[in-house]
Amino acid sequence: MIELKNVTKIYPISVKAIEDINLTINDGEIFGVIGLSGAGKSTLVRCISLLEKPTTGEITIDEQNISSLNKKDLLRMRKNIGMVFQNFNLLQQRNVYKNVRLPLEINHVKNKDSDKRVKELLALVNLEDKAKAYPSELSGGQCQRVAIARALANNPKYLLCDEATSALDPDTTDSILHLLRKINKELGVTTIIIPH
Repeated sequence: MIELKNVTKIYPISVKAIEDINLTINDGEIFGVIGLSGAGKSTLVRCISLLEKPTTGEITIDEQNISSLNKKDLLRMRKNIGMVFQNFNLLQQRNVYKNVRLPLEINHVKNKDSDKRVKELLALVNLEDKAKAYPSELSGGQCQRVAIARALANNPKYLLCDEATSALDPDTTDSILHLLRKINKELGVTTIIIPH
């Protein structure tokens, strides 16, 4: 479960991105965050993952106040959070297979285990035939599927999607949303979505 209590984020020059946010996201939910452009949706998601540190308030994940974690414990906690960005953030010099495998390499997962996991994930996102392709050879929807597979590599409990469909056409957007629903249902991953 993710809980936010009185979370505020103020940027330099006194810009309040979010103010006094209180919410609870239960395990297994699909939780949507909606609002106008500039309302602080992305800041909220970045605070949940602690990519941005809140100015005030408390963020608790699985009954642990993450704001007070040291660097080592924060890195361990982040393994439970997968993040999908609107601009995909794929490495252009790595093919699909190696992009998905990257988090497993960082965490020193054995080759045999990481190979098995990457194959499972490519099957899940229906990109087995694109394993050797590079991002420049893929459509926007395919790139986002790769990004989703990569975000799931470490078997996270939570998946944060920051406008994961903003650069996609309506049909591709529908297919990505169906994929996220499937991941939530079949894998039990709590999913927080900022729709475009």
